[in-house]
Amino acid sequence: MFSENGRSSKEINSGLSDEELVASIQGGKGHLFSELYERYATKVFYRCLGVVKDKNLAQDLAHDVFVKVFSNLSKYRATSDFSFWINAITYNHCISYLRSAKRLRFEAIDETNNQEDDGDILLHEKLVRELQISQLDRLLKKLKPEEEVILMMRYQDGMQVRQIATILGIGESAVKMRLKRGRQRLAELYKTISYE
Repeated sequence: MFSENGRSSKEINSGLSDEELVASIQGGKGHLFSELYERYATKVFYRCLGVVKDKNLAQDLAHDVFVKVFSNLSKYRATSDFSFWINAITYNHCISYLRSAKRLRFEAIDETNNQEDDGDILLHEKLVRELQISQLDRLLKKLKPEEEVILMMRYQDGMQVRQIATILGIGESAVKMRLKRGRQRLAELYKTISYE
């Protein structure tokens, strides 16, 4: 399914955009499924791997994601980017797996006490950006899975708060609070390695 260099095993390119490709498949050109798969297989695999940290499990989850994508492709409407749609399916599937395996637990958050300090946010975001990749990877592994997932969605995938809220099925203020807590925890962990 995936080569050692992280690229899919063969390249297919019809020259169509994602939305055009999906519309063609929805219009009966089922042979284009393979191109859609090739475009996203590696991305989905690595997104799953980032969440579950196990190659074999990530491959199984990626396979499941594509089963869901292909079985629900008729429901896709080009109201949002296809890449967002497939990311949402990927994260939802991985989060569902972790919840069922009792490895992920989102705790209820009091959304009425959402007093964010803009300076605090900027400081934490600056800290996150300044971390070296090796340090960040090491620190992320020390976070709770639910903290790591939400930070990955925001900073690795560049998702907006609204998009994360949609994927997780929670309010935007809850996403902001979880991001704040995740950044704070990451900053605390960073301080401990800075003094080592």
